[in-house]
Formats: sequence, C-alpha cells, structure tokens
Amino acid sequence: MSAELILHNAKIATNGVTSFVEAIAITAGKIVAVGNDDEIVRLRGPQTRVIGGRRRTVIPGLNDSHMHPIRGGLNCSLELRWDGVPSLADALRFSLQLAPAPSTLLTYTLALKRRCRTA
Repeated sequence: MSAELILHNAKIATNGVTSFVEAIAITAGKIVAVGNDDEIVRLRGPQTRVIGGRRRTVIPGLNDSHMHPIRGGLNCSLELRWDGVPSLADALRFSLQLAPAPSTLLTYTLALKRRCRTA
C-alpha cells in the first residue's frame, strides 16, 4: 500500500498511547499510518507527495478559524462582555448585588452588561 501524502520529520500529536510520532501517512483524506520516519517513509509510492516537517509540531484535526466581524459588531450589545470585569468572582459579587433574590443566567448577564457599560 502506498500513501497519497506523507508528513515526516515532525512532532505529530496523536491523542493516543504514544502522544507524539515523527511521521504520518494519509490516503483518501484519512490517516492510515503513524510511526517513526523509517516506518512511514516505506509507504512512499511513485505518486506520493512527501512533506518534511522540519521538526515542527503538528496537530491534525479540524481547524475552523473563520470569524464574522460584521455580525460581532452588530450584536456586541447583546452579548456577555467581560471587558472591565477583573475576575469571575467580581462579576458574581456584582451580579448578586443587583439581584439578591434567586437569580437566573439572564439576570447575571444583564448585571454584567450594566457593569461593563459603567466601567
């Protein structure tokens, strides 16, 4: 079996019993083998793309790092804000001052929003 892609000479996190390996083989978008450089490079075929990792750390997985700055700006006043709140303990103390009766998350959120606006 030859791999479509081999990444070697890296420090690859596995979340397994062996927490890091040197190399990884991928075929059809799936990890098919992990191990040391010698073991994985043997899976190289004529069409295999080989990438040297330069001993860098690699963490395989989904990385959805997109953001929505316009939506964030439009909804800023509706979201829980932590700026101006020095600690969670301070936030809880402040929210209890505003709502000494049994409070809900909504009361807590409104208290923090008032605190942030006055800070």
